[in-house]
Formats: sequence, C-alpha cells, structure tokens
Amino acid sequence: MIIFLPPSESKTPHTHGDPLNLDQLSFPELTEDRSHMCDTLMEISARERGWEELGVSQRLAPEVERNTELFIASAGPAINTYTGVLYTALDADTVTHEDRLDTVFISSALFGVVSARDHIPAYRYTMTPKLATWWKKRLSPVLDDAWAAEVVVDCRSGAYRRAWPGANTLPVKVVTETDGVRKTVSHNAKHTRGLVARHLLNRGEQMPTTPQGVVDALEEAFTVEYDHPEITIVV
Repeated sequence: MIIFLPPSESKTPHTHGDPLNLDQLSFPELTEDRSHMCDTLMEISARERGWEELGVSQRLAPEVERNTELFIASAGPAINTYTGVLYTALDADTVTHEDRLDTVFISSALFGVVSARDHIPAYRYTMTPKLATWWKKRLSPVLDDAWAAEVVVDCRSGAYRRAWPGANTLPVKVVTETDGVRKTVSHNAKHTRGLVARHLLNRGEQMPTTPQGVVDALEEAFTVEYDHPEITIVV
C-alpha cells in the first residue's frame, strides 16, 4: 500500500544538513526533469518581481527569494519539510511504526514526487493546471510502473491529483454533515486526511493490500462510505 499526500504551501527551512542532491531522490528516472524545474524556478525567483510571476503576494517575496538557494540551503526529510494542517494531524515524528513511513510519498510541483524520507530544502512553488499537465507526461510512465501492484490511498486534491491520476488510486474525500446537508471544507479535509494517514501508519494490524482492506481499516476510526474508487470520510 502507498499513502500519497499533497505538499503544503508552507514549509520549514532546515537549519543544518547537506544541501539538495537530486541524484539521491526516489525515482531517479525523474532527475533530469527535476533539474530542469529547479533551474527554471531559480531563474524566475531571481527576477525583481519573481513573486508576481509565481502567482504569490509580495508578502511572500522572501520565500520566493529563498528559491534561489535550492542547491545551497540545508535539506532535510520531506515529511518534516512540509507543514500545515495535514502534517500537524499526521505528526510523523510520533507514529508507532516508523518503518511504515517508507510507504508515504508526497506530490510536488518542483520534484514531481518525493518519498517521506527524501531530503529536500524548503521552497515556494505551486502546482498549476499547466504544470500538472507537464508533470503528468513524466510521472505517468514512472508511477504507473512502480506502483502497478499497489493500492494507493490518495490524499491529494486539485492540480496535484491531476498530475498523476493513477488507475489504482483511492481518492479520499472528506465531507461535513449538518442536519443532513453535506459540504466540503478545505481545512477540515486536510486535517482529516492527515488523521487518515496517521491511522494507517499507527494501527497494529498489517498494512492493507486491497481497496476493501483499506476501507475496513479506516472504519476502525472513521465513518466511511465507499463507492469505488472513492472513499468518503464523513465528519
């Protein structure tokens, strides 16, 4: 089983450690594409109004400027680089079965996909529809092959999901229900998906290997509705 997470917009810079080495990241088939993306991002970020070209506010200009140091800044585990609601709920440093982090992968506008343990620097870059199309051509042959026999619990959304809409993914949808009325709330969805990942990593049983096994595992902790391939968590 694979747990596929979205990245977070906010990231924690690492204060020590070696800089980014693309040759050490998972899926070396993507090294050339990652190098191209890093070079492009650094070039844009070095421009006077690079923040505007990247579609962020001037308030985030310092984070955009930090993009120019991708190969200089300290890198650390991706699971600790990404922050925010989902990652707070996941709380990877306290999972019971640390070895299960090997099943966790994270979608990235810059790197395409990284493993939880891959060392990356903090950066500011968002997956746009155009970029998702660019990555889809490159990720599909790699992930379709690498994960062909896996059940992929897909906690991504939007453009990140479009970058690799694998045939064997189980998209996790989160809805709230009040007086019989359901709606999707982004903040709630991110938090719950973090809890979903944490539950699968922490439970005492073996990791599930089938879609129904995933559903059964999640029903231990959540109200679940399953309409293949989509898993809906009702909160």
